[in-house]
Amino acid sequence: MPKLVALICKRDFISAEKFQEYYEKNHVPLIESLFPTLADYKRTYLLQSNMLNDALPLESESVQSPFDVITELTFDDEDGLERFFARGAQEEVVDVIRKDEANFLDGEKTIMYRVQ
Repeated sequence: MPKLVALICKRDFISAEKFQEYYEKNHVPLIESLFPTLADYKRTYLLQSNMLNDALPLESESVQSPFDVITELTFDDEDGLERFFARGAQEEVVDVIRKDEANFLDGEKTIMYRVQ
């Protein structure tokens, strides 16, 4: 199953709680409506080190993640992934997504990988 992983940062003006709320209630339904070939769309929200009671043994004490969420996009097959990329290249789709992203995330900092 092809999978993409995106590392995403919230906008500075929005709290972590509001970021997550907007993502789940607004952005997720939008993306699912635009990309019907998604088989799974998972978000894992990161806690900052200062939010943990104790540092993890392997965690750097001086470096915090610049990212706020790890998003996984999974497809049933290569055709689904190819149709996702084709749809995502359409100007009107890009415009709708960018307009929505401006409400809560910093699209300039998003990094996306294809993973196995």
